[in-house]
Amino acid sequence: MKVPLTDIYKDLDFATDRLSTQIRTLTLGVLALVWLFLSGGKDIPALKLRAGNRQLLAIAGLCVLTFLIDAVQYWALYRSANTVRREAEGHNRKEAEYDEASLVRRLQHGCFWAKQTTALLATIWLLLILLLSIAG
Repeated sequence: MKVPLTDIYKDLDFATDRLSTQIRTLTLGVLALVWLFLSGGKDIPALKLRAGNRQLLAIAGLCVLTFLIDAVQYWALYRSANTVRREAEGHNRKEAEYDEASLVRRLQHGCFWAKQTTALLATIWLLLILLLSIAG
């Protein structure tokens, strides 16, 4: 079954929006768990790590980096879309095309994949620490 490109564009917009939302949720959850383990307390014991809290702080840093990359991605999208809009309006055109080779467009695409990577690294690292803490 052939699908019109407009439908594929809609699917891609939907998927990237949902993926970005899930990455933000996952990153916030990891950051919350790190904060919980760092703060500890009488009801919630802090994780006992061989390297101290440096690993948890590094994971928190990855989470903050993920949020920063996410913000840069959307800043680049805004810049790219606004540039295309201004150019089209300046020439009284009703349609325009993104310059996929432009720096901001490539930055946007790079950030999309970079935030997936940093969120995944933070999550896997925290899971490994939890498994090692339980096993040890």
